Amino acid sequence: MGASRNVGFGGGILLAMAGLFGCGGTATEPPLPGGSAGTAGLGGGDTIADGGTHSAPDSGAGGTDSIAGRAGHAGEAAKAGGAGKGGAAGAGSAGADSAGAGSSAGSAGAAGGAVHMDSCSGDACACSDGESCKLSCSGTVNTPCSFACSGNASCDLGCPGALCTGLCQNSSCNLTCDGGCELACEASTCNTNCTTGGCKSNCTSGSDCATKCTTGGCSTRCAGAGAECVIDTCPGGCQMYCTDEASCHLTSCGGACRLECDGPGCDLDTCEIGCTIGCDRGRTCRIGACTVGGCSIGPIGTRAEHSTLVIADCRGGECSIDCAPGDTCTIGDCSGGGCTIHCGQGASCTCMDAGCSVSAL
Repeated sequence: MGASRNVGFGGGILLAMAGLFGCGGTATEPPLPGGSAGTAGLGGGDTIADGGTHSAPDSGAGGTDSIAGRAGHAGEAAKAGGAGKGGAAGAGSAGADSAGAGSSAGSAGAAGGAVHMDSCSGDACACSDGESCKLSCSGTVNTPCSFACSGNASCDLGCPGALCTGLCQNSSCNLTCDGGCELACEASTCNTNCTTGGCKSNCTSGSDCATKCTTGGCSTRCAGAGAECVIDTCPGGCQMYCTDEASCHLTSCGGACRLECDGPGCDLDTCEIGCTIGCDRGRTCRIGACTVGGCSIGPIGTRAEHSTLVIADCRGGECSIDCAPGDTCTIGDCSGGGCTIHCGQGASCTCMDAGCSVSAL
């Protein structure tokens, strides 16, 4: 049977699960657009590129079957990367897939070389004034590439050696990177395919950014009204920070991903274990499914507005919501048991399953 309760207690906010799972990763990660020619299939090691040790918390030691132990296992899966290496990038043809087409198309592209890309290095990797450019970085660790696309340019960018940076301004950019790239996007459409993890995107007002993070540990910062950011398919340890009316969407995470949101949209569709959302006051934040368990949502910020916080499906159990005074909070399926809504004064707290309980915050 479900439980619905308005609790009249004050008290501090208890972020019960946040300490367990942390933020998932602090990478020096570069950007990740998807689909430039065949370079998608390049590279691919079994570990996340430098700049991101994004395994889930190391609490899995000892092989116990606790939520913490399973989180550690999820982190190893994130580092291993599994099926994504090499082929998860774009489907070859001039960035046709906004976030990377996935599967083995990238490998085929790398071998076939169907689309010619011009080699460039350093600051020479530039495209502007309505041009359509296909640029592949030939730089080194000591002389990395710096892509620059502006003035309504259309850019397909490849960085097989990692460590590329760039600015996409009032343009459209597709970047395929073998880890460690960073792309700034201003009033542009930016698609990043990060074939070995550790990429970073910075998106500002009026931009639309999509990242495919094949082996995990990517991050996105999204700021300003009209900015919309997506990370698609993250094995683990990804982070999203959306502020000043920007929207965040993480489609799936293997574990230990974190979102912090102050915008009209904040959604994590599916997480296996231990994902968290920090939801700014007056916002709606939602975790669709937490299949293994240990996910949490809690408030951040100091505004007086009321928030709506939802974990729709926590079949693995041990999920929690810290429901600040006046907020509306719901946990759905909790067949694994141990779910809790910590309910503040005047909050509306609803458990839809007998495995969930409501307590005073």
